[in-house]
Amino acid sequence: MSRPAHLPSRFDVPVSAIAPLFRARLDRLFLCRVEFDLDVNSRATARVLGGYYRSRRLVRLYVNDSEQGRRPLEELFDTFLHEVSHHLEYTEPDTFSASACGRIPGRMHSRLFWRILGELKYRWARLQRQAADRVGP
Repeated sequence: MSRPAHLPSRFDVPVSAIAPLFRARLDRLFLCRVEFDLDVNSRATARVLGGYYRSRRLVRLYVNDSEQGRRPLEELFDTFLHEVSHHLEYTEPDTFSASACGRIPGRMHSRLFWRILGELKYRWARLQRQAADRVGP
């Protein structure tokens, strides 16, 4: 049974803490050479989880689902990595052994995008495993 949309879980991170938390996590994974703005938006959406606005270098996350309420923190972080991958695809293709973005008109995601996202997710999973190993059984 899901909780009513207007009631937060007692373990929800405050919306105001999400941007600093995600930026700190990203700093452990990758240091961006080109800055971007991060907007953690409380507007409820049905399907859109986030977006990257290239001309403004803006990553936007939507923390609320119009039916389920607050999205889980790890789903939001996954969306954050997705949108940051778009930022890196445009601003730092050389960091990932590409000379340019490689976008094909009409396609949302290039091969370079998937390479970047895969690398960021791999690094995050590795950090999670290392943290679990330190805690032990």
